[in-house]
Amino acid sequence: MSTVSDLVVIGAGPGGYTAAIRGAQKGLNVALVERETVGGVCLNHGCIPAKALIHAAGFQRDIDHWNELGIETGPVDVDFQAIQDWKDEVIERLDGQVLESLEHYGVDLIEGTARFADATTLHVETDGDTRTLDFETAVIATGSQPLEIPGLEYSQDRVISSREVLQVDEVPEEIVVVGGGYIGMEAVTKFSKFGARVKIVEALDRVLSEFEEEIVDSIQETSEMYSDDIYTSTLAKGVEYDDEGKPILVAETDGDELRLSGDYIVVAAGREPNSAYDRLELDNTDVDLTENGFIAVDDQCRTSADSILAVGDAAGPPYLAHVAYHEGKVAAAVAAGEDRAVDTEYMPTVMYTDPEVATVGLSEADAAEQYDEVLVGRVPMTASGRALTMDKTEGYLKVIADVDEQLLGVRIVGPRASDTIAEATLALEMDASLDDIATTLHAHPTFPENLVEAAEAAKNEAIHTH
Repeated sequence: MSTVSDLVVIGAGPGGYTAAIRGAQKGLNVALVERETVGGVCLNHGCIPAKALIHAAGFQRDIDHWNELGIETGPVDVDFQAIQDWKDEVIERLDGQVLESLEHYGVDLIEGTARFADATTLHVETDGDTRTLDFETAVIATGSQPLEIPGLEYSQDRVISSREVLQVDEVPEEIVVVGGGYIGMEAVTKFSKFGARVKIVEALDRVLSEFEEEIVDSIQETSEMYSDDIYTSTLAKGVEYDDEGKPILVAETDGDELRLSGDYIVVAAGREPNSAYDRLELDNTDVDLTENGFIAVDDQCRTSADSILAVGDAAGPPYLAHVAYHEGKVAAAVAAGEDRAVDTEYMPTVMYTDPEVATVGLSEADAAEQYDEVLVGRVPMTASGRALTMDKTEGYLKVIADVDEQLLGVRIVGPRASDTIAEATLALEMDASLDDIATTLHAHPTFPENLVEAAEAAKNEAIHTH
């Protein structure tokens, strides 16, 4: 059977289903091919389930606060399976909403595995049957998968990825996490609060190398769970098993062997999209790869094949769902003949540790390299009335501006950082100055008020800090 579509999207993750829906909104005849589950890794196996578990785990700390306030809770029993069931209900609800939107806009959802016959034809295999799709434009949105480390292959017993760790039946007593990036540190956040002992092994000389040292130092000073059992400059080599079948990570640090046991070894050393490229049979097209092995795209998401675009993880880093959403919308507009381009100059990055971390724009160090003089305003969370009333006073908010008071970047470590960073991102997009922020009325008491205080601090006009 052969079908003709204006737009075919391969992969129904954040970038894919967004491209499909937006394309249909623009009047295109759209087909969306997915081999697993609508919503992709983010909705089903990553962002959403991870944050749901972090939310549930956070109540452990909150309950201690309730008792300090005089709200006696008594003994607390955690039914982890019930929490997992609740998490799955959240996923199911979001999946359902995506499916409803696809149906509402008339997107033809096809279950199966796609491969290119040429630059205008796809073959989709479903349970042994093959369907041919002829298209004007195709969008590759096949996502990525956890990186596998030699010696720690997932085929080994109790060696799992960041995906499988979200499905465990009960809270493990001990977990060894290989990888000290944000995925590994978020694993510490949720499982430590549930009572597990989490050990982090990182090959680099510090964890969270994608963030400034000031940020890392701040969260490590805040909680013991980010300072104990962290082994940096340590290379994971392989896995052995004790007499009871419990895995033992074998690692090397400073020439010495290190052995760490756990109920699971979780490999969180990064992600790679390359495995999907062979499955797509890109060799049948003119799609080129970069020197790092990713699909090469321009700022309109176009590949070297005129009729094929790529978005999200399929086109390589930064592997962020909100970037995939943005690229999916741009790709759909381009497929509809519009002159649109991707703009990620002000791309927020969020980590759901405790406290949360959020950044956008230039760091203080990067700003200092680019400008002769910079202005910095830093406000501790202890100066926030909202933070004090919630007993969440760890961290700070920092704004960076040039000597003309033009905003350059914002760094937040603290409660609700993931929400507050949105205003900072909008301010950067709108070319806001420190005065624009400082003179904008903010409701009191709220966490975004700290943006005002930090902007005023950079101007030496802060009211609540000095």
